[in-house]
Amino acid sequence: MSTPSRTPSDRERGPNEVFCRDCGAIIDERAEICPSCGIRQRDPPKSTVDSALEDLLEGGNPFVAGLLSAVFPGLGQLYNRELERALAFAVGMIVAAFSTFAFVGILLVPAVWLFAIYDAYTRAELRAEERRQEEQGEETERDDALSIDTEADSDVAVDSGDNTVESDATTDDAVESEASTDDPVESDESQ
Repeated sequence: MSTPSRTPSDRERGPNEVFCRDCGAIIDERAEICPSCGIRQRDPPKSTVDSALEDLLEGGNPFVAGLLSAVFPGLGQLYNRELERALAFAVGMIVAAFSTFAFVGILLVPAVWLFAIYDAYTRAELRAEERRQEEQGEETERDDALSIDTEADSDVAVDSGDNTVESDATTDDAVESEASTDDPVESDESQ
C-alpha cells in the first residue's frame, strides 16, 4: 500500500481553500474528501431521521418533556437531564399518592402532577433557548473571525488610499511652494 506524499502544494492558498489534514494539498474548504489522497476531511452528513432522533433524545423538546411528565411526574425532568428535580417530583408524587389515605392526597396528587408537567415544559423551553443562543454564539464567532480577515484586507486598502491622499497633499504643498517662489519674482518686477 503506497503512502501519500507529504509535500504541500507550491501554490498559495486562496480565500476559500484549506490544507488537507493528511497530505497538505490545497483543497476547497467544503470538501469532504481530499482529491489528492482520498482521506476524509469532515464527518459524513447525517440523514434527517438521524438528526431528528438525536434532537429528540438530546432533551430540550418541551412537548416531549411535558408528555413524559404527564405519564409519570419526574420523567420529563429526567428527559431534560435534571436528575435532582426528577427525583424530587417522583418522591413528591409517591408521597402524595400515599396521602390519599388521609384524604389530603385527593388535592395533592393532581397538584403535584400538573406542576410536574408545567415544570418539565418550561425547563425544556429554557434549555432549547440556551442551545439556540450557544449555536448563534458559535455562528457569531465564525462571522467575527471572517470579518476580522475582511477588515485586515480592507485596512490594507485604506492604508494604500491614505498614502494616495498624502501624496496628493505633498503635491499640493509642492505647488504652493512653487507659487511662493514665483511671488518674490513678481514683487521684484513691480518695484
